[in-house]
Amino acid sequence: MNKTTMLCSFLMSLSVYAQKIEDFERIEVDGFYTNPLFSPTGEYVLLTGEHLKGVYLLELKTNTVKPISDKQGSGYAYVWDKSGDSFYFKEKSDKEYFSNAKVINYNIRDNYSKKVENIDPNYLPSYRGASKKGDNQVVVYTNLANLKIEAKDLATSKQWVVTNDEGQFYNAMLSNDGKKVAVHNGADIYIYDIDGKTKGRKIGTGIATAWSDDDSYLIGFLDESENGHTVSNSELYLFDVEKGKTKKITNTEVIFEMFPTIHKDKVIFSDDKTGRLFIATLKMN
Repeated sequence: MNKTTMLCSFLMSLSVYAQKIEDFERIEVDGFYTNPLFSPTGEYVLLTGEHLKGVYLLELKTNTVKPISDKQGSGYAYVWDKSGDSFYFKEKSDKEYFSNAKVINYNIRDNYSKKVENIDPNYLPSYRGASKKGDNQVVVYTNLANLKIEAKDLATSKQWVVTNDEGQFYNAMLSNDGKKVAVHNGADIYIYDIDGKTKGRKIGTGIATAWSDDDSYLIGFLDESENGHTVSNSELYLFDVEKGKTKKITNTEVIFEMFPTIHKDKVIFSDDKTGRLFIATLKMN
């Protein structure tokens, strides 16, 4: 089967199975990219390369990719400033440990980068930039000593535990309104209130990678392995936050869909096998 036939088969399987993915197409850029992250305006997408090496800025209007950093591990936990004019990422020298990484802010308007003082790199990706007085300044992160998810109010320095249940938690994702946290415990996804006063609610199995704009659902993926060592397939899923239901939105064997990001009704994801990027329209009932 040639590549054109394989891609046509992939497109047909999306439209027949999900009935919610439309206007599907490949983003024509050269290189291997993964972990896309939409900007707040939807104009740009942050990317990294294989093994989280480097940070790249994709402008969707022109399909041009600009390299920002070439450091190993710099593509992990990057985040956009709430203004959409800049973003934050971690960077270390070749001889430093990741624990010594610095937070770098890159401004896309004037192409200027600078080190951000007094911000722990572990606060990424929940840090959204310096806030005005009265704005929410809470960040969430994993306490590496006990693997609990903790929160900190940067305005008051108050800290507390979010995940008071048993388990080893990772990959905390703060909702857009700052009221809920999606966390991972093993292969499962849980939702906690930010105050840590309630037990977590399991909403599905997989890896969640982004909140919807209205925080009503998460988008993510679930991979499979036939031998326990290499990925044999991967599909995209929606996780309904309130109902705790899971909806599979792709069903292919050709593409290993991973790390989706969402802005309004647009979804971008990467193919784990080839590093290609795809964009589609998500239709909700």
